[in-house]
Amino acid sequence: MRKVKSTIAVILCIISIFILTGCSNDASTEDTKQKVAQELDYLDTKIISIINQLNNISLQNYEVTSKEVTLGQDESGSGDSSKTGEGSQSSEQKESSNSQEQSSGESQKSNITTTQMESNTILESDQNNIDWKTIKTEIEEISSTWGVILLDLSSLNVNNDDILGFSRTLDNSVLSIETENKIDTLKNLSSLYSYLPKYEQSISYSTSNQNVKQVKSNLLNAYSFVDQENWVEVGTNINECAKNFQNILNDVNFVKDNEYKVNKTYILLNELQNSLEYKDKKLFYIKYKNLLESINTL
Repeated sequence: MRKVKSTIAVILCIISIFILTGCSNDASTEDTKQKVAQELDYLDTKIISIINQLNNISLQNYEVTSKEVTLGQDESGSGDSSKTGEGSQSSEQKESSNSQEQSSGESQKSNITTTQMESNTILESDQNNIDWKTIKTEIEEISSTWGVILLDLSSLNVNNDDILGFSRTLDNSVLSIETENKIDTLKNLSSLYSYLPKYEQSISYSTSNQNVKQVKSNLLNAYSFVDQENWVEVGTNINECAKNFQNILNDVNFVKDNEYKVNKTYILLNELQNSLEYKDKKLFYIKYKNLLESINTL
């Protein structure tokens, strides 16, 4: 009888260990999924930042600039030390007096920093004056963090081909940025972004995140062809953008929680789609900026 009770106790102990281990693994997996979701949002922000800089597009409507201004009055031209009443001064006294006058003059000068708001307008921006130095810094930041993100994706059994595909495309992006090739950089970065919705789908952390990133990916693909004025490809990708936006509209709970934002984004997407008939780059960039700002609020 004791042996039976002992055996039952051992079995219950083993079952408990398996249950606890399983719960621990599930919790660990969820933590990793949440971490990867944050890492994908980081890549989203960085990649889009570089893409926008290639045409000097800022999602901030205004930029604060500052400059230093010197205020004051020079004291040069003040009285001559040889005038009446100063004839009895020794050379040391004259030197001391001149020093005091100079110090007094300098004390009346002051440096102040002024700030002003400057508008970031697309119509007045120069799409050809690219800040490659900043872009090179940002692509290296992505490269330095990719090793950690790669390991996290692998731990969640994300398709290895998709992970290797991102690595290759990242290398191509670095090379095109190194040579300051705008057309190739636009193509490589939009391709780089296209892996993010795939990763979102693989980790199954949030369907809404995947849908939003897929719409962004289609929009960035369209954007990458504008500089070449390849309006056929632009139109094709905007149509895909509208098609995939339907997945957001079909997510009843998401729409219920974000009704105003979703409706606004849908209207702006139609605005962009309708503007393509003009085949004008700056008009596209204005509509693109408005739409991207709205998508980012979803």
